[in-house]
Formats: sequence, structure tokens, C-alpha cells
Amino acid sequence: MKRFAILTLALLSAAAGTAMGQAPSLAPPPAAPREEGQPPGPEVRYVCPGATDFSAVFSKAGDLATITVAGQPEIELPRQRSGSGFAYGDSYYELRGRGREATLTAAGRAMRCHAAGRPGDPPRTFAGPGLTVTLFPDGTFRLRETREGSDAPTLDLGQWTQEVDGGVRLILRGGLVARRAFREANGNRLIGDNGDELVQTATADKIDGQFRLEGLYRDAQDGGLFTECFTGRTYGVAQKGAEPDLEHAWVQAAPSREALLFFQIIGRFADDGEIEVERVANLKPNATCPPPPPRSAALRGTEWRVLEIDGNRLAFGDGLRRPTLTLDDEGKFSASTGCNSLGGPYTLDPDGLRFIAGPMTLAACQPPSDAVERRFIDALGAVKSAQIAATTLDLKDASGKLRLRLEARGR
Repeated sequence: MKRFAILTLALLSAAAGTAMGQAPSLAPPPAAPREEGQPPGPEVRYVCPGATDFSAVFSKAGDLATITVAGQPEIELPRQRSGSGFAYGDSYYELRGRGREATLTAAGRAMRCHAAGRPGDPPRTFAGPGLTVTLFPDGTFRLRETREGSDAPTLDLGQWTQEVDGGVRLILRGGLVARRAFREANGNRLIGDNGDELVQTATADKIDGQFRLEGLYRDAQDGGLFTECFTGRTYGVAQKGAEPDLEHAWVQAAPSREALLFFQIIGRFADDGEIEVERVANLKPNATCPPPPPRSAALRGTEWRVLEIDGNRLAFGDGLRRPTLTLDDEGKFSASTGCNSLGGPYTLDPDGLRFIAGPMTLAACQPPSDAVERRFIDALGAVKSAQIAATTLDLKDASGKLRLRLEARGR
């Protein structure tokens, strides 16, 4: 029971346009939803606003989920039966999700989380004059920059996310530069705020080299663990190079076997995901990593559930089902009005976000679902911009009026 108490505290201590146009009869059908019952990828990094992030590894057979929180023992959860989405749990923990969203419950307390990055996708590299950026599916990046007058390139790493500000903007936050922003163009180009353009390469470049890393280290039974500050990821430390120096410094300074101490090291990433330490640069026993930046659910690939229409909050019960909205990566959306289903294309660019009506089922809706359906379709057709904060999506019209407020569905 001790491991349960430790992990519970780790997880929960931080918590306290034009109107919609009518498409022709040959318009494409609603986009097919992501297959239900499956996690978004075999290895997923979950970001939990107001609580502690964690990683989940799902077995190939799909019958087991292994949850890891930085510096804590792993928790293995068997699969449970679920009406929709996926579910894993035991008598103490439950991980239940749908698409990119998930809810983790520990000791009866729940926290809402969403998958970082693009789980299951391969790494993507974008390159331009003097700058190469590789985006990894877990929401981390590595960067190589050649500066004028410098003999050696500068390497950096951190977390990437997307913001919706007119069009989609890619945001990099790392150790050397607090924030870099790029506008996504045509799916294969990134255009920086300074006008520099990066083009996606045919093959991924993992950007090998010596990185200056800082984070929290502790010795474990199966080897050392290093939680890097700017990626937020925990890496195993390879038993080679300067690893004995790192372990010795930790043994001399650590007050207990469970202590995490702040180190600055020079190292590189091995192909198996471990860190190979080449030199221990510094030890600051009383230091810690800065708090992570706020991150939000992804606009695309998330099932959004309507909370409010034109400022009126919807209520459960009386047979009323909440409308939902999902956007995919191919420019198609699918939606439910709570009674009927519809879909069609959408555009998201510097001019805003616009939905174009496609075919819709024609089931007769009983009150109050009929009124909710009319209001939802009218509001969706007026949308011109989107803003995301944590797990809340606000859709506004051309005047800036809030038409729809939605939340990322976790279960």
C-alpha cells in the first residue's frame, strides 16, 4: 500500500465567417471517428492541468497499461470492460479515456488529462537555413541551430505544443529560448515570426550530439533515473561513460534513497532512449526544475463536448444528450447535435476558423433536443475564431461573441 500512497500524492498534490453554407448533394459524408476502445498510441504522455503529468505505456495486446510518474514506482493496470473508449484499473486506480482525452482516478479523486504531441506518429523534422527542428510524438523536440560566427552548432530541447490564434501556431519552449513560435503552412512548412521558413524533410533527424541537460536524478534498483527539466521526461541513465561519477555524487549528497537531487550534466541520447552521461557539470542539492508552462488540449483529434451555447449552460437529464464536435487532420469535422449527426470540411488559417455544412441525418428530435440542435447548428455556422485554455475550447463569431464553449471529453 505504500507505493499507492506515494503515487497518489505525486499525482494529486498539485491539484487543488459567413453562415454555414449548404453543401451540394455530392458533399463527402461525415468523417469517420477514430476507432473506439483504443488508446491514442502505444506510448502516451498525458498532460494534466492543475495536477502532475504522467506517462502510460499500453501493451501490444492491449491488456495492460503501465503508468509512470517521474521518480515514482510504476503502476500496472489490467484492462477493464468499457462501454466506449478504453479503461484500465484495479481497486485503487482507474485510467479511462476516449481518443486523446483521459481521466485518471486515484483513491477516489479524479484528474482530467490529455495526450501531448501526436502519439503513434513518427518524428517529424523541419529544416531551413541554420535551423533544424525535430518534433517527437510525445510532445518533445530537439533543435540544432548554427549561428553566425560560431564554430559549433547550438543544441536545445524542450516541449512543443500548438496554439490556435487565427491559424495553428507551433510553440517551442526549451532551455535556451523560452518561446519560439511558427505558423503552420500546408502541413509541411513552418514559418517563424521573423519570416524564416522551415520545410519538412523526407527523413527524420534525431539531432544527435552533446546536450547540456539539467534535471532531477536519483539512483534506483535497476539504474539511475534522470528527469530532464525542459522536456519533463524521465530517462534511464546508461551504465557507461560518467555514470559512476553521477551516482557517486548523488550517494554523497542524498539524504535518503528516495531523494531527487538537481544536476547539470553533459550527455547525449542513445538509440534505446537512455541518456549517456559524458560529464557531470554541476550539483545543486537545493535547486529544482522550474514549473512547467501551461499546456492545452489539441484542437484536432479531440472529442469536444458542448458546455454552453450562446452563454446558456446545458444541463444533463430529461433525455438531453450533449452535442459534440471533432476535427481531424485532413480538414474534416464530424459533429453530433445530440440528436442527429453531421459533418463536412472546415478551414483554419490566418483568416479564422470556418465550418461548411455537409450532409446530416434527419431523425425527428423531441423537445428539448430539437431546440438545442437548432441553436448548435446556428452557432457552429457563425464561428470565425477559436481559443483553447487547458481543456476548454471557446468558439467565437466575427464580432468576438462567444457562441460555443466546449470541454475535452475524458470519459
